[in-house]
Amino acid sequence: MAAGASRREAAERFEVSVASAVKWLQRWRDNNSVAAKPRGGSVSPLEEFATEILAMIAKHPDLTLLETLAELRKRRIRTSRSSLWRFLDRHNISLKKSLQAAERQRADVARARRRWIREQGFLDPARLVFIDETAVSTNLVRLRGRAPKGVRVIGTVPLGSWETITFVAALRHDKMTAPMVIEGAMTGDMFLA
Repeated sequence: MAAGASRREAAERFEVSVASAVKWLQRWRDNNSVAAKPRGGSVSPLEEFATEILAMIAKHPDLTLLETLAELRKRRIRTSRSSLWRFLDRHNISLKKSLQAAERQRADVARARRRWIREQGFLDPARLVFIDETAVSTNLVRLRGRAPKGVRVIGTVPLGSWETITFVAALRHDKMTAPMVIEGAMTGDMFLA
């Protein structure tokens, strides 16, 4: 347009609507710039209830997204799953959970645990031996795959048979001792034999 073309010709050349070409020209005349206008900046309606929502999440951290929505509806806070997901993401609330034995909350277990922790300072690391075990199971391969009808899907299996190989060793503070390989899974009968 600055080169003398009409708005309609400029719209055709840049493959935009005539209305867009008019708006770009007005922006150029007003601001001497064709930079895009800033986008976004809206505030989620959930932010009004942020304190209440975050307190509910802190009190019941294992609610699913749908359960959280249902709880919000009981409190007359209406929203969608996607809006709630974005709200939680903005507030750095992620989905995670570590399970601990419920017995840890009993007073006698808590006392025994504190005593055990105190006594750790008296242990000589050179005398400690930990027995550790790991296993490889060849039956943990996928049994099926996808292919067009009439075309076979052929997979491979390590060692050519379905078995478990277990590796057990004693770990000391400075080395590994007594390594042992067992064909099959670890059972109490292995140590009785």
